Amino acid sequence: MGNLTLEQFINNLNPISNDPFTLIWGISLYSVFFLCLIMLFVQRRPQMPVQLFLVGAMMLALIDKVATGNLPGAIFRNNELITLFLRVGVFSLPLLAVAVTKTEKSRIWGILAVGIGMVYVLLRGVLEMGWLGSVATPGR
Repeated sequence: MGNLTLEQFINNLNPISNDPFTLIWGISLYSVFFLCLIMLFVQRRPQMPVQLFLVGAMMLALIDKVATGNLPGAIFRNNELITLFLRVGVFSLPLLAVAVTKTEKSRIWGILAVGIGMVYVLLRGVLEMGWLGSVATPGR
């Protein structure tokens, strides 16, 4: 485990990067975050399980953005099992929220978050976690 300083934390929150893959990962994680936030605000009645699932997904997306990777100071590396569980939670928690919610208008936002989250996890797994063997991310 690395040591994450406040300066690295603030720098890692920035979705804009010179590396195109880091840019794609940042945009997709922030998309999941904001779609879950929209779904949370569209709820007519407060439902505790839905709120917990959505807030959990938003927290996991931010943790994935800030504390994972193969950079110095990263808390979780790309090839660790805890990183896989963290990334699976990014799309499975909104999926559970979609399944449990009673508000029809909010489901579309959750379905979009699930779709973006699944594509994110699959692409990041293939390109950086090495699910298909020695596929290397260009530029690294």
